[in-house]
Amino acid sequence: MSREGSIAWIELGVEDELKSECESDELVLIEGLIGSWTAFVIDYRSTDVVDFAVAALCERWPCVVDDDEGFIGWRADYLAHRPN
Repeated sequence: MSREGSIAWIELGVEDELKSECESDELVLIEGLIGSWTAFVIDYRSTDVVDFAVAALCERWPCVVDDDEGFIGWRADYLAHRPN
């Protein structure tokens, strides 16, 4: 996925890897929000493109975002808390 010269790579099917990397309290929070889940990872070069990717990918399905910086929550809350 690209946007205005920025690139994001999206990797699907990484549930087992992410579950082994998450702390148990993070898993409880994620599963409490969304239940059973399918995961994808977004690697990116700029926050603009990752925000675009999250907005686009999560528009059609319920998504919980873990930004690896302490935020775990719904897509709308993630996008709202991002600095402009």
